[in-house]
Amino acid sequence: MNTSDEDIYQPCPRRNPANTWIKPEDLPKCSTEKTLPEEYRFNARRFRLEPGYIKPRILFYGFGVDIQDFLDYHQRHQLPRPPPLDNRASLWHFIMDQVIDDLNARCCFKLERVLPLSPKYDYAIALYNSHHISITELEDDEEEDVIRIIKERFGDVVAAQKPQWFFLLEDSIH
Repeated sequence: MNTSDEDIYQPCPRRNPANTWIKPEDLPKCSTEKTLPEEYRFNARRFRLEPGYIKPRILFYGFGVDIQDFLDYHQRHQLPRPPPLDNRASLWHFIMDQVIDDLNARCCFKLERVLPLSPKYDYAIALYNSHHISITELEDDEEEDVIRIIKERFGDVVAAQKPQWFFLLEDSIH
């Protein structure tokens, strides 16, 4: 696949929520508050001690983004060119990985790219997941810095959002 700048940054159409199979009314309610409802809180002690304990469904806390947002970020911040790749999907995944690596380095924090169950977004940039937040949660001022960096680096699309909880798409189709 030829990888000129024009090809690398060829626009990827944004998802139209009206045309998706995922309808907002069909989704479980996800909180925009960082505090999780009791039914989603993982209890590590019970998990270790009670053989019948079932982990709650995992959620991810962060920001919704599209493939185009990754492409814009990569181009705006002049990240290294991808090597020649066989197809557009491989190119996009390579670029998304570079963006996550760049964000992790700038935030000094491990962020994750996940596939959310969302009619609006292709991906979510997750700070936390509901099973490990008690271990990985940042102090308030550190979290503010990480969120500020993510918003600055991604620009308007993320700057207009508040972090929220997302369900995983894979959990919903199995």
